[in-house]
Amino acid sequence: MANKNDNKSMFLYTALIFIVAVLLIIFSFLGQTNMQKNQPQVSESPDKEMSISEKASILSEENTVLLENNNNLKKENQELSEENIQLKSDNESLTQKQSQNDLLLSANGYFTLGNNSMALETLDKVNYNDLSSDQKIIYDNIKNNIN
Repeated sequence: MANKNDNKSMFLYTALIFIVAVLLIIFSFLGQTNMQKNQPQVSESPDKEMSISEKASILSEENTVLLENNNNLKKENQELSEENIQLKSDNESLTQKQSQNDLLLSANGYFTLGNNSMALETLDKVNYNDLSSDQKIIYDNIKNNIN
């Protein structure tokens, strides 16, 4: 029986050594890959020094590209400014048209309720020359119905 216990302990020692060896192999592999990642890249060919004329030509090409980009952006900015002015003008005319519509709606509401004096007073606030053709038709209908 003593011999059996000796075999068990030998087996445990062997298993322990095997596990430690596997762990060392894993740690060394991870350490090696980590070291390779942290190493700076080494170029295969040595960098040659550029002459001043080569540097100047590269800078000139870059400057030309930047100038073209700048000109294109200026043109785009100008177009956007013109579009912005047009949109502001359109917005102003639509706002004016909306206010005329509101006055016509109010006058029609007063007429519908039978308050002809308020309807005429509201129609007097409407600028007939600023109305569109559709609005003029509505204005004329309300005015004729009141009279």
